[in-house]
Amino acid sequence: MIKKILVAIDGSEASKHAMDFAIDLAKQTFAEFQLLTVVPPVLLPPLGLIKVKSKAIKELQCELETIYCKILAKSLDEVQKRGTQLKVSTSLEKGEPHKKILQTAKLGNFDLIIIGSRGLSSRFTALGSVSSRVIDEALCPVTVTRWRN
Repeated sequence: MIKKILVAIDGSEASKHAMDFAIDLAKQTFAEFQLLTVVPPVLLPPLGLIKVKSKAIKELQCELETIYCKILAKSLDEVQKRGTQLKVSTSLEKGEPHKKILQTAKLGNFDLIIIGSRGLSSRFTALGSVSSRVIDEALCPVTVTRWRN
C-alpha cells in the first residue's frame, strides 16, 4: 500500500507532469506526499576557477537557491489549488540531485518516488541521468513520468 510518496521537482515540464501524476495518485490512495527540490552545486570548468572569484560563485549559488525556493513555492501553491484535502510537505536540499533524492527517500521511509523522465539538466536524452540513477539505486519503487514537447 502506498502511504508516502516522494516527488522530485526541478521546475521542468517533466517534473510538472510528475507532480500532476503524484497529486492524482495521492487523491486515490489518500497518501501523503513530499515535494523535494535539490539545488545542484555550481560547476565550473577548471579554467573557470581561475577567472571567477569565490564571491561570484557564492552569489551564483545563492541565486540558484532563490530560484529553486520559488519553484518549490509555486509547486506547493499548485498542489493546494488542486486539492485541499491533500497532505503535502516540502523540502529543499543542496547537493547532487540523485543522491539527495535517494537519501530523502531512504530516511523518510517513502513507499514510492515519482520523478520526471528528464529534467532541467538533461534536455536531449530520453531518460535523464538523475532519473536513471534514481531508478538504479532506489530501495523503493520508482515511477518515471514521461513528457514530450
